[in-house]
Amino acid sequence: MSFTVPHAELAQLDDQVQAALRTMDDRALDVLGYGEVSLVLKLSTGDGSFACKRLPVFPDLGRFERYAKGLREYLRRLGDKGLDVADTELWHTRLPSGQITAYCVQRELPSHRLCSRLLHTEDDIWVKDFFSRFLDQVGRVVEPTLGLDAQATNWMDVGGELVYLDVTTPLMRDTRNREQLDVRLFFSSLPWFLRDAVRVSMSKSIFDKFYDTRGVLLDFLGNLHKERLHALVPAFLEQANARLPRPITAEEVAAYYRDDARMWELIQRLRQADRFWHHRIRRRTYPFLLPPRVDR
Repeated sequence: MSFTVPHAELAQLDDQVQAALRTMDDRALDVLGYGEVSLVLKLSTGDGSFACKRLPVFPDLGRFERYAKGLREYLRRLGDKGLDVADTELWHTRLPSGQITAYCVQRELPSHRLCSRLLHTEDDIWVKDFFSRFLDQVGRVVEPTLGLDAQATNWMDVGGELVYLDVTTPLMRDTRNREQLDVRLFFSSLPWFLRDAVRVSMSKSIFDKFYDTRGVLLDFLGNLHKERLHALVPAFLEQANARLPRPITAEEVAAYYRDDARMWELIQRLRQADRFWHHRIRRRTYPFLLPPRVDR
């Protein structure tokens, strides 16, 4: 069911974000969570609460409109595959510079139903059933031109149904295996002199896995280590390997997580260095809110 975007309240929220960027102090913001690229903010209004995921700043309206078109197509394709996606609306405003700041907006769902939390609290029967339903969803959706970032933090269990949350990075490729996403934009938080080098060297390792069922499952299992849920890996491997032509091993999961953690740790260090350069050397506002240090 769609909802009405709270335009005035979102404009006020973005004003708060701009103030936080200028002061490097985000304590006034109600942060629901940090992703590797962006953060999710809570917006409370008279019509309920919303989860608002801030997107990278778009250089101009044309780049934003291309993103919006891709997001609509991604939502349509996921729906056609039978995936239950949280209702998502896109809100944007133009900055004095002409740049576009935008948010993906969803109604806030009950946080205690986030699957990464339920995996800590529910019994073995629920856990096994969850992973079986999860495998069904991934197997139905993922294909060479349609990807899914399916880690546990991206799912809710609402009324016994799995609801997918994270659509802000539309994972679609054309028939020549080219990303439809504006990849340059999503690397814009890196220091400018490193963006192209990192994009060329890391894009394949970051994106390839999302278009292959085995890769999606390996990423899900690897991220269980970050969520302190590694004890679930053996049982989940048994369930997953029953459906895969080439099984995944526990050693492969651990090695994948180590490599993935090192890569994102490097990216975050580069972003922190760039923020320091902007604020302390150039005396300019750094345009991203960075997460606190992640214990990987």
